[in-house]
Amino acid sequence: MSSWGRAGADAPLSTAASSSRFMLFQPGAFGLSETFAGFGTRRRLWPWAAAAAAAAAMTLTGRKATTCEESVRPLLVCGSLNADIIIEINRFPKKGETLGTRSADTGVMVPGGKGANQAVAASRLAAGTPRKAQFVCQFGNDSHATKLEQVLVDNGLDLSGCGRPQKPSGQAFIFLEADGSNSILIVGGSNVAWPAEVADFQRLIEGASAVLLQQEIPKYVNEAVASVAHAAGVPVIQDVGGEERDFPDEHLKKLDYICPNETELERLTGMATDSEAKVVAAARSLQKRGVKNVLCTLGKDGAVLVTAQGQVLRQASFPVPGGKVVDTTGAGDCFRAAFAVALVEGKPPQECMKFAAAAGALTVSKMGAVPSLPTRAEVTALAS
Repeated sequence: MSSWGRAGADAPLSTAASSSRFMLFQPGAFGLSETFAGFGTRRRLWPWAAAAAAAAAMTLTGRKATTCEESVRPLLVCGSLNADIIIEINRFPKKGETLGTRSADTGVMVPGGKGANQAVAASRLAAGTPRKAQFVCQFGNDSHATKLEQVLVDNGLDLSGCGRPQKPSGQAFIFLEADGSNSILIVGGSNVAWPAEVADFQRLIEGASAVLLQQEIPKYVNEAVASVAHAAGVPVIQDVGGEERDFPDEHLKKLDYICPNETELERLTGMATDSEAKVVAAARSLQKRGVKNVLCTLGKDGAVLVTAQGQVLRQASFPVPGGKVVDTTGAGDCFRAAFAVALVEGKPPQECMKFAAAAGALTVSKMGAVPSLPTRAEVTALAS
């Protein structure tokens, strides 16, 4: 597996030429005594300074820059929460065949779900910084829910926007093969029992530094959350993983990032993705429909980011610590959460990709989704 050393090679524009949306204006830069709010009213700006700031603040997402006040807004994840049942197998049984599992101790429940994976990853990766992570999900009414909620609380997540429908918890049955690959069956449960409107947690959306979405909750929820976030100037990062769905152009126009893997990108666009050039072409077809940036993960071959400015940024995979892929469950979720954490901290996109690649490599080196998610210190050490 290649190292991250080739990151950014052959990009049409230099990485340094692009700046993050989260650039800070420093005290005194415009003759002011303190920084100002990039999303709020600029009462402290002199007229000439406001014009200069507006010209300077356009960044990768096309939105304006933030200040120290904005930089500590929570990172919000809206998504699924599952009780993951991991079953280790040698192979799938044929029709009418009964097989034993690869391990007698398999079948235990661990916390999972794409939303929960991203939320816990965001919380762990933001640990030690002023930023907090918030998670909005729908808890079930069974014993699984109690255990799952405790794990989320133990990981420092704000759960104030969560609901509690009268449904059992969502579940995922994960069939794990010896090479670390997996196949998954999802039971929706409480994950499909969201309220008809997002009014109960609208304030969290509007107050976030960015919002992460996935495809394991109802489509109307994602669309409603994206609409509120977009109207409030909050970046939306949409993971394509989960239930197979199409994306209306109206939804794509509200996304700052869409994050498919190469298979999902092929399905979304109807275009081949078996080479980097084809991945880039497919990504640009999505951009023509309205999405700003396309971040495509390529498994062991790393990731490609096609930016709103036309840049193509590349990030190779990191070698897996320990040299063995144990379980790929949650790796993509961790990658996207890590990218989001770095992005809202103001890191350039190439550094965001590097941070995310290190996080993903660490995740596949351990068993389980939430249990395998790395700490900030672990990711920083691998990426350095």
